[in-house]
Amino acid sequence: MMDKIKQIREAKHEIENPHESDRLKALAEILAEIEVAQRAAVMDQREAAGIDPDDGRERIDKQARMTEILDLVDGYGPGGRPLSEVWVDECCPVDGDPAALSHYAEMSESEWNQQIERWATTIRNSQAGEIEATDRELADHHTSEKWGVTVDRFEQEVICFEPADALEALLAGPSKETEQAIEANTEALA
Repeated sequence: MMDKIKQIREAKHEIENPHESDRLKALAEILAEIEVAQRAAVMDQREAAGIDPDDGRERIDKQARMTEILDLVDGYGPGGRPLSEVWVDECCPVDGDPAALSHYAEMSESEWNQQIERWATTIRNSQAGEIEATDRELADHHTSEKWGVTVDRFEQEVICFEPADALEALLAGPSKETEQAIEANTEALA
């Protein structure tokens, strides 16, 4: 019984501190090494064949990828960064503070509509005279000024956050990119 309790405590400590866990670091290293080796093979193939598909693919930094994997695990432990924040930091194409953007990513539809109304009210209150624009048009102005994207794109990239899709992007993203790089190589060689 005491052994089980000790194992549970150790497992809890590992989940709460994945960056300090030898076991979780070893697992992250194995996953990262597989991704690094696959991408290296594709990049070596490009060099040997003298092709450059210009698809933006680069070699994967093993240490950085290990950190990404451990950050993901950390998000599931108490006090860790939320999954939405890890996803925003690693995958979201909208530039901005990950903690702030993850706040928007976690909003319900009702909360998002209230946010649009708040932005519109703030803009109207800061301007002299009446503004002839809808709440959505004013929200579009705000997102364009703050993040450089339309409100529609902000909704697509941030508000439509889905945890399952985020997990897939975080865990399988490099492998999918390597697969796309292989396809680009094939196309360039054809």
